[in-house]
Amino acid sequence: MEIIRESLYTGDMAKIEVEPGSEARKIEERFFTVLQEFSSSFLPRTRNIVWSRFGLSGKRPKTLEAIGKEYGITRERVRQIIASVISSVRQRREERGYVEVFDRIRMFIDGRGGIVSSDNLFLTLAGDSGRDAGALLFFLRCFRSVKEKGESADRRRSYATESFSDSEWSRVHGIAGSVLSAAGHVMKEGEFYKTAERSGVSVDRKRFFDILSVSSRIRKNSFGYWGFADSEEISPRGTREKARLILKMNGEPMHFRDIAAGIDAAGLQKRGRKTHPQTVHNELIKDGHFVLVGRGLYALSDWGYRKGTVRQVVAEILKEHGGSMTRDEIIIAVSKVRTVKRSTIVINLNTFFEKVGKDRYTVRVRA
Repeated sequence: MEIIRESLYTGDMAKIEVEPGSEARKIEERFFTVLQEFSSSFLPRTRNIVWSRFGLSGKRPKTLEAIGKEYGITRERVRQIIASVISSVRQRREERGYVEVFDRIRMFIDGRGGIVSSDNLFLTLAGDSGRDAGALLFFLRCFRSVKEKGESADRRRSYATESFSDSEWSRVHGIAGSVLSAAGHVMKEGEFYKTAERSGVSVDRKRFFDILSVSSRIRKNSFGYWGFADSEEISPRGTREKARLILKMNGEPMHFRDIAAGIDAAGLQKRGRKTHPQTVHNELIKDGHFVLVGRGLYALSDWGYRKGTVRQVVAEILKEHGGSMTRDEIIIAVSKVRTVKRSTIVINLNTFFEKVGKDRYTVRVRA
């Protein structure tokens, strides 16, 4: 399941894949509660500095510099105080609260192949609680066996266990990229993994996709297809691109109102915004990638559908055929390229075309 939330690190809005249901409930603030228990031994000023740095008072986390100005000390001194607190908490790793927090985080990361994106980790474990997210970040700084992986050209900011292999990640990611490049299109999960396996991937299917889940270059779209993150089929930008993806995934013509609803249902619209059907209609009617094939119905032009009135489509079919055709042959041919009622085709035949023989029609010759 994918939802949109603010990144803990950048403040940007990002699409994140999370555990089903985790975004719909407020998780108990267990991380914050445990940190409160530990902080009972902190000096008042030290506690306030930690609270400010990790946003534990319900406000946005403050920078080292801002905290230093508030207390009249240098940012380096603030960093030292926080490092000292982390060290003291680390010394209490045998206590029940610490063990509980560590096991919860470690099991979560281990269950996802040993690596998980920061946004996924914080959203799934801390829910919508800023205080719990701050406490979770504090504890992550305490754990030596859980390492933060900084953002790179190919990988999102992540957390991994000490046993996670960067070389394995690079190998799997490299093969996955080569498979997608060779295919030249997005791929369903099963096809993607089988092709990667034939290309040299030795990890099982779950681990393969766990590893790719932190890639910034390879992503999965709302319909379960994998591809390059900058491709239109994975990250469509404008209304036309989003509509094209909805139609492509649907595989048959759709009414512009249904296309608009599909864009929103797939999570392709920006947070808090709704796609307006008339906007979709206005965009599609002037784009050559789409064909109006019925009343409000649009298809993709590369499906073979034709533009124009039914009369124009029939005339083109007859000219291409090079002679007369039976009524049923014409109806079948028109139905392949337009979504239109049989009766509409018959009316056009009887009105605008010449009948030759029994139920055969040809283009009317002008006198």
